[in-house]
Amino acid sequence: MHNTIEPGIEQAALILETHFDAFLQREPLGFDWFLFEHVAIDTLALVHRLDDMRREVDSVAPLKVVQWILPLFLLALLFGLFLVLDRQFGRLSQRWQSRIHFDLSRVLTRLARALVLVAGRCLPAALLIFPSYFPIQALFDRAPWSVLFTEMLWLLLAYRACHGLILVAFSGQLLSIPEVHAQRLERFGVWFARATFGFWLALSTIEAFGYRGDVLAVVLFGFKLVMATAPVYLFVMRRSVLALLPAEDGSPLYLAFRQTIERHYNWFLGITIALLFLNAAGFTHAASFILVRGYTILVLVTVSFAIAQRFRRYLHERAEDDDAALLLESLEQLLLLAGAAILGVVVLRLLAIYDALIAMLKIPFLSVGSVAISLFHLLNVVVIVTAAVIATKVLKAILNTKIFPAFNVDIGVAYAFNTLINYALVVIAFFMSLFALGVHLSAVVVVLASLGVGIGFGLQTLTENLISGFIILFGRSVKKGDFITVNSVYGQVEAVGARSVVVRTPDNYDMLIPSKEIVSGQIINWTYRDSVVRVQVPVGVSYKSNPREVEKVLLATAKLHPKILEEPACEVWLTSFGDSAINFSLLIHFDCRHISERRLRGQLNFLIWDALAAAGIEIPFSQHDLHLKSSELGPEGLMAMSKPQDKPEKKPEDKPEDKPADKHEEKIEESLDAGLLGPQVPAQVVDEAADALGEVGPAALDQPDQR
Repeated sequence: MHNTIEPGIEQAALILETHFDAFLQREPLGFDWFLFEHVAIDTLALVHRLDDMRREVDSVAPLKVVQWILPLFLLALLFGLFLVLDRQFGRLSQRWQSRIHFDLSRVLTRLARALVLVAGRCLPAALLIFPSYFPIQALFDRAPWSVLFTEMLWLLLAYRACHGLILVAFSGQLLSIPEVHAQRLERFGVWFARATFGFWLALSTIEAFGYRGDVLAVVLFGFKLVMATAPVYLFVMRRSVLALLPAEDGSPLYLAFRQTIERHYNWFLGITIALLFLNAAGFTHAASFILVRGYTILVLVTVSFAIAQRFRRYLHERAEDDDAALLLESLEQLLLLAGAAILGVVVLRLLAIYDALIAMLKIPFLSVGSVAISLFHLLNVVVIVTAAVIATKVLKAILNTKIFPAFNVDIGVAYAFNTLINYALVVIAFFMSLFALGVHLSAVVVVLASLGVGIGFGLQTLTENLISGFIILFGRSVKKGDFITVNSVYGQVEAVGARSVVVRTPDNYDMLIPSKEIVSGQIINWTYRDSVVRVQVPVGVSYKSNPREVEKVLLATAKLHPKILEEPACEVWLTSFGDSAINFSLLIHFDCRHISERRLRGQLNFLIWDALAAAGIEIPFSQHDLHLKSSELGPEGLMAMSKPQDKPEKKPEDKPEDKPADKHEEKIEESLDAGLLGPQVPAQVVDEAADALGEVGPAALDQPDQR
């Protein structure tokens, strides 16, 4: 392990040393205090030379005068041409940008219009650059003034491009910030651009005429000092600068980033000014490294948040339904993660620690056989798994929203196909993760062989469920969205997995049924061929009712329920003549995807009850009539049951006597013991008879049948 750790650390240290070897090295300023004495002497010499030229002007040859006047004439001519071109291109750019419009995006429209306006400001200077090379430099043999003129045109082109971008950005074309802040930032930006242009023009002039190098260094030092003191004004413009940050979009990450910038704004600006002064003092490498790369990272992060915010808003505006919203959400996650990964790599590259970090991550911390595992390998596995998950979501969303509806694919087939894609991507991601860890194919084969042995001994049930799950997926006997009944449990299939089937019951709980029970057991699939189901609703009415009238009432009631289908038509069957009622069956058809059978029966029973009550049709309850024949009781039994009993006077000390019903029960029991009721009379009938006698009295036996 130590043999692999030390080379990795040494490699990382070597990379960091290469990048930061001369980080704090100070460069010489390039001038000393004797420079001003030399400049004073050169200035006096120039004054004397100009005075001598003034005295000799009368003796100068005409050709020499023409050589002096011709450059001035050409410069005046090109300056006039520049003014004409600037006016014409300014009008054309204003006219053209107003005609540009893209229905795809308003941002794209604003960007195109801004580019047209900036191009209109840059083209006049760009068109004069070519004549400055030919014929001017060619005719005057690259005279210093001709070279300076070309450099001035390039500087003018850069200045007008920067000036145009500043005007376009703060005029509302690119940035949406309050007008007060926009005007302040525009003034500061224009001043900064003009100061930069002036210093670079002075540097180009000194360089073109080949003047002293130390003077060039002094001017450059002055430019650095001005650039270091200019940001002091940004302390006053704090609100205007912070207005450049995008508005809050609800992202916790961006909220933390914005709050950090606002809270430490003065510190950031103070560090910037200090680094600019260090740059002027000669610590160019360190100051420029921190400033350029730091502010590049800051701008990249801010722009990334702004782009993500606009992209998220654009996707939400295009979400028409749930499927489209799922697709756009998956695309948003994919692009945001990819953008975050790219941004992270760019930031590490800018900080010059990417290579060193990779070298450190590749140091192994665990060895399993010949496989050395490091954080770099684990990071690759995380990337692979994350990419597989997001790719699965995006692919399934595209299939569900674009491909399957276009080809009118059944929902069950679509679900099966999505499940297979999910499993396929899981397997691919698994093998890619193994390869990323450095596992060889031979080791994978050994693991699969061991897994086969485990399946043969201890994983038979799991294997059966997995195979049954694939049989269900391919056989399509049960699909997602079907309504099935398993083990007297009714519900809708929510998911068909490799191991189990998830059924959501009407009571809103999920039942996980092993796939083996679905394949080998008996189930009712209410939507196997279609979702139209016929049920029979039993109804019993009194014998006093007219069966045809009952039929009409039941058919009319069935039409009142909105979930009952008109085709096939409803029917009413008279099924039987019961002991207490005439039994009917109302046959109805309904779509089981819209309502369950139990709910439909419950709602329909309410309607039937109200309809029968409104029509005056009685629904009888179960009742039993007892008939006792004299031939079965015998004369002795009748006499014993009908003989009146004297009621003895009740004495205070005596206990209350039995009730008449109890006496009749005793007589019946005596008759039963004597065999007077006959062996065919059940004991239950005898009990009921005793209860009836207790209610109506013994005199009721002599009454004729009134039914």
